[in-house]
Amino acid sequence: MESSPTTSPEWSSESVRRQLKAKSSGSAGSSAQVFFDPAVPGDKLAEAAQKAIRKVASRFGRRAGVRIGKVYPLANSVTVHGDPDQIADLMGLDEVRSVLPSEIEDIYPKPVRRRRLK
Repeated sequence: MESSPTTSPEWSSESVRRQLKAKSSGSAGSSAQVFFDPAVPGDKLAEAAQKAIRKVASRFGRRAGVRIGKVYPLANSVTVHGDPDQIADLMGLDEVRSVLPSEIEDIYPKPVRRRRLK
């Protein structure tokens, strides 16, 4: 999935790949949240994630370097851990809506005027 007119370039597949690699922790790899298309039922998310991981691994010509963590049926998403390149490539699959790093830098606005309480 590449960026659409409504998607920030910050969340393009290449940008996500760079972020995942930057946060990669050695052999443990990276962690990300994979959001699936609403057509994938919540009770089939783990199965859909396994299938997606196998597809990506076959593109790389090696064993799957990604494992599934927690499944969130209400968010239609799955947490994954592993090879940052394989995780980022999940974005290219039709059934995957988006992939976001598990740790996103400060997304809340910082207060500019602070008043100290006495």
